Formats: sequence, structure tokens, C-alpha cells
Amino acid sequence: MSFSFGFNSNDLSDDELEGESQLSATNSAKYSSVSNNGNPLDEDRLKAADVLQPELVDLSDLLTSLNNVRISFEQFKTPKKHVTLYRRELFDVKHQLMSEVGDSDDPLQNVELDILLGETSEDLRKNVYEGGLKSWECSIDVVETISDEADLVNDFDCVLELGCGTSLPSEYIFQRYLQQSVTHGLRLILSDYNKSVLRLVTIPNLIITWAKTTLSNEQWNLLQQSGNSSDVTIQDDELLLTPTLLDAFYQDIQSRNISLVFISGTWGRFFNKIAESQIVVNTSLLLITSETIYQPENLPVVAETLIEMLLANLHKSKALIAAKDIYFGVGGSIVELEKYLNIAIKNRSIPLSLNTYKIDAGLKRSIVSLE
Repeated sequence: MSFSFGFNSNDLSDDELEGESQLSATNSAKYSSVSNNGNPLDEDRLKAADVLQPELVDLSDLLTSLNNVRISFEQFKTPKKHVTLYRRELFDVKHQLMSEVGDSDDPLQNVELDILLGETSEDLRKNVYEGGLKSWECSIDVVETISDEADLVNDFDCVLELGCGTSLPSEYIFQRYLQQSVTHGLRLILSDYNKSVLRLVTIPNLIITWAKTTLSNEQWNLLQQSGNSSDVTIQDDELLLTPTLLDAFYQDIQSRNISLVFISGTWGRFFNKIAESQIVVNTSLLLITSETIYQPENLPVVAETLIEMLLANLHKSKALIAAKDIYFGVGGSIVELEKYLNIAIKNRSIPLSLNTYKIDAGLKRSIVSLE
């Protein structure tokens, strides 16, 4: 089954829009009785053979896989707050995937390449590839929200980003920490369904941000020339990931008391156990997720994951959920998320409060705050 995020209301007929409303009513009835149906985190479908199960991904393995890879990237500014961010160019990801065809034992790699090359009409494919190689609008909404609230950067020691993809919100927090002369510690837990996404865009974006934020021009040049001839091409929008540069990245984040944790695979009970094992007791926790509620069947899983994480860290925790108000043709929506959370909070007397902030944009989007 495949999905595309490219729909808008003008693309849909009245019959399709009516179908969306009927689905909304059906989902609301299901949400109101969720306590009688068991926790969505324990659903059997999350343990099915065709679903990638969660696992920790070693940072050293990710770095080793990038040895001597030259990555092209862009520097861009967010549309309203003009926050500077960096991200690997999508064409560069395509180039690396193409160069690795036949050399990898990952059966999903060809699927990702077909989608990126436009061989299919998909943005993602259920249980196979969840769209993490592209940056989506709502992740930028989160960055601009965080940039408005300094406490969201300074007051949280641990950030867990669910469905991180290009990890722009975590990248921004990472960048802000690097810019400060503090070593109190920052722990970034980055999760994505596809391990390849963590390798191809998540960690590269953090490395680029580190290099652009901390390195002098001399260091930028020397670390890329190390082990190579002195005539290696050095450019402002490319970074050659030499073993020396990767080691410098690793050693520097260690010295700054920054921990990077990566988890691939589906959400569910086992994912929560892995994630909770990586959260230091009595830490301040910020949860971030964007563009992850587009599938109605996964919306309760996302909601319950956030609820459990927040309740396990009640002394200081907050969640930001960013999404389009309606995912036409797919079924998820902010309204359905609000309904689910409000019913859960009321019926189970959960000590959490919910607020929704609308994004001023042509395509209606929102950020739900849960704390």
C-alpha cells in the first residue's frame, strides 16, 4: 500500500471528502472505547513479520559507513524566523544510493531509490519506506516554534525525536548547544523507521551542522585533506567525510558531553522499552514528532507513545506534535489527534494538558503541545 502527501482539497471530489468525514466519525468512536480494546502499543500488527522491529543503531557503525563519502548540502533559512539550517541535498542521497546498488544487502534500498527517482507516484510505502529522506514542512514549523522559546533548548537535557528523518528540529537544538559555552550535557535520541534514513540524512545533517558551527576555515580544509593529496577539492557546500574528520566529530561531541542515540524500526511496546532504557532517570525530556499521524491506524500508537514517555518523566517533560490539519486521501488529522488525546486524558485521568497552535500558512498546519 502506498501513500502520497501531494493532495489538497481541490484534488478531491465531494465523494472523497465525504469519505474523509465518515472515516473521522468511525475513528472517534474507536478512540472513545480504546481503553476496552487494549493499548495500541500492544497490537499484533506491530509485531508482524513484514514490519521492521525496533533496534538500537550504533553510532560508530553509522560513521564507519560514511568513511570517505563526499556529501553535498544546502544552507537555508526558515521562512518566517530566518533560522539557519543545513541539510544534505536530496540529489546527493540519490547519487549515493545509485552508487551502492548491488553492493548492499539491504532489500529496501532499491525501493527507496525508485521512490526518490520518481519511478513510482509515492512519497512513502507502508512498512517499507516512510518518507524520511525528504524534509517536510511541519519539521520546519517545529524549528521556528523552538526558536521562539529559548527554554525549549536550555531547559531540556534529553530530546527524543520520533520519526526524525532529516532531523531538522534536533539539528537546531544540537546547533544551539554547540554555540553555547556549556557542557551540562545533551542527549539526542533519534528514531526513524528506516535504518538507511539514519545513515543517509540524519547523521550527515548533524555532522554538517557540527562542521559549519564549530570548525575554523583552516580546520574545515585540513580535516578534509587528511589522508588525501593536498589538491583535494574543498568547497563551501560539500564536505568530504574523511576518517580524520569523522573522528574529530566523534571526539568533539564527547568532550561537550553530547550523546547521540539512534533507534530504527516501528513504534510499539518494544520500541518504548528501548527508548526508555536510553533516557537517564530524572532527566528533563522534550519529545518531538512531525508528520507522523497521517495514517489513522498509527495515530493512536504515536499518541500512546508520547503519553507513556511523558508519564514516565512527569517532573519535567513536554511533547510537540506537528502535522498538517488534514491529510487528504490518507485519513489522519490534527482533529483526530486532539480527540484521541482528550478522550485518553479524561477517561484515564492522565495529568497532562493539551494546547494547539495554528501555523500561519496557506496549507493548514498545527502544533499540539502536550505537557
